[in-house]
Amino acid sequence: MIDLHIHTTYSDGTKNVKEILKQAEELKLDYISITDHDRCDAYEELKNIDISKYYSGKIIKGIEIKCFYKGSTIEVLGYDYDYNKMKSWVDEFYEDKDRKIIETKYFNKLYNVCEKLNLTMSKREDIVWNPENDWGGKTIYDEIKKHPENQSKLPEDLWNNGVQTFSKRYYCNKETIWYLDKSEDYPSVDEAVNAIKNAGGLVFLPHMYIYKWMKNIEEELEELVDNYNIDGIECYHSDFSQENIDYLNEYCDKNNFLKSGGSDYHGDNKPHISLAIGRGNLKIPTKIIENWCK
Repeated sequence: MIDLHIHTTYSDGTKNVKEILKQAEELKLDYISITDHDRCDAYEELKNIDISKYYSGKIIKGIEIKCFYKGSTIEVLGYDYDYNKMKSWVDEFYEDKDRKIIETKYFNKLYNVCEKLNLTMSKREDIVWNPENDWGGKTIYDEIKKHPENQSKLPEDLWNNGVQTFSKRYYCNKETIWYLDKSEDYPSVDEAVNAIKNAGGLVFLPHMYIYKWMKNIEEELEELVDNYNIDGIECYHSDFSQENIDYLNEYCDKNNFLKSGGSDYHGDNKPHISLAIGRGNLKIPTKIIENWCK
């Protein structure tokens, strides 16, 4: 088994690098990749520890970069890149982008929407969170859910389907009142793809089926691979149905794209998703990456 989509405390995961390695060893995973959001610092740490003390499998360098696309955001995964080149781009691009300022901006915009909708909320200044590590959107969603009386004022899927639906169907969707314009804060798809390519890496499209704002996932997939230098597609993900998995595997086979797969593990931030097995039955076969991993 493998897991090529893992987040640590360097982004929004709750497990540190060594904890991830130990879990991977317990699960006897053949390959893993740490794919923190917009950062690759885990690999600096990995250079300075004896990995064999914690994990006997193989590690593929990874990163997940959020990109601005069609007025919304998607992600691209970069694999097997030169660390120094990737780190240099990350540092340069985000040099003047203070996470604390950005997430506070998103928090305040979403809080203002809650006020417009007359939702019950704690006072803005009383909500405890850390914008250097927490997401403004998740903080607002958690606050909304603390007050059961808000349920009757919101769409059923926003209330019931978790923060990912809140993100991918609402505040990443320019047709809703919740929309957040992130064009100033994240690279374009071209910029992210070129950064990975310039670092000698491979570009994969992850979790296509979580983008609830897209009206036709398959058409958007076609448009992305037609217009950008994409090497592969994430065919296995915790939020995919078996039908989704089958479709993407067949698509890659038919169009000669590389395959990857991962749980999108965040530790306690997504407690229903476990490393390697997702919601319990993911179990991504090692053979899908044998034609591209080194």
